[in-house]
Amino acid sequence: MSRKRKIDWGILIPFFVISLLGLFTLAGIGEGFYYFKRQLVWHILGLATFLGSLRFVDSKTLKEWTVTIFIFTFIVLVLVLVAGKASKGAQRWIALGPFRFQPSEFAKIAFALVMAQVFQWLTDKNKLPLGITECLIVFLVALPVFLAVLVQPDLGTSFIFILMALTACLVAGLRKRVIILALVLSIGVSYLGWNHVLKEYQKNRIRAFLNPKKYRTSIGYHVIQSRIAIGSGRLTGKGFMKATQAKLGFMPEKHTDFIFSTYAETTGFLGSSVLIFLYIMLFTRIAELAQRSPNIYSLFGIIELGSIFYWHALINLGMTMGVLPVVGVPLPLMSYGGSAILASYINMACILILAKEH
Repeated sequence: MSRKRKIDWGILIPFFVISLLGLFTLAGIGEGFYYFKRQLVWHILGLATFLGSLRFVDSKTLKEWTVTIFIFTFIVLVLVLVAGKASKGAQRWIALGPFRFQPSEFAKIAFALVMAQVFQWLTDKNKLPLGITECLIVFLVALPVFLAVLVQPDLGTSFIFILMALTACLVAGLRKRVIILALVLSIGVSYLGWNHVLKEYQKNRIRAFLNPKKYRTSIGYHVIQSRIAIGSGRLTGKGFMKATQAKLGFMPEKHTDFIFSTYAETTGFLGSSVLIFLYIMLFTRIAELAQRSPNIYSLFGIIELGSIFYWHALINLGMTMGVLPVVGVPLPLMSYGGSAILASYINMACILILAKEH
């Protein structure tokens, strides 16, 4: 088979246009272009990693190293708890000189690949659709990384791992008794989680989601200001560098978790619609690649890697609009953060590597 590859513009166009919109939004915040310049560096590093991965890594190599990569990333996650750098009450980063990186962003990719390996094995054993035993195997694989991230604490990211596992299970198919048992267990898990797992500030985020106006001067402040920013953009937005909610400091996390609000204030309903359409294009193309996958490993690998983008976008957009609780999940390719940007490029490279055998 020829190693010459056709460029998949259907997936690359939305990927890179969203990236450019993210840089545009960060530049518009001002601050001496501080966020823009640093984010641009990470995009350049990410692009170099992306191109290098496509040139030197193939699906066979990726599959052979899956378990090793997963074990290594789990060890690094544990290392974060021992020697990590704390910020805002959470210990999620490892410092390397002047740089900090967040291992959990890369752990999602490793987890996606190991899930593909698990479902390849289950398929080979004729275990689909999944029964109770098979579901337990899947969630036992997910449990270590889920707990390692949860205790940092990082509820949003830990929840992403569970959603990724659920996505793979739903694609594989579930037996009826598994669905019934899951519904029953979810009630008990919710009760235990609320009373024994969630910290008070995490509970407050849920309370603020249920009644943001009651907590508008405290825990609901983020959501109220986010809605104001989105609404004030009206049809066409206030224009570049004119997002007053962001520039005047009314909206916290204007460059990270709530960057969509900044973007919506800048570009309005039309700009927001374009961004959401680009995400839909990206997700649709990933689904098409998964459907045409040459083998089970590639199928579940592409689905799981794509679900990282999907769940992040869905949760982030939901929380900025006030329809989901605030859980600190970044918007893919938009939110400021080197680890998330670099991981997104690696993620996309892995998707194309797994799909290239078409």
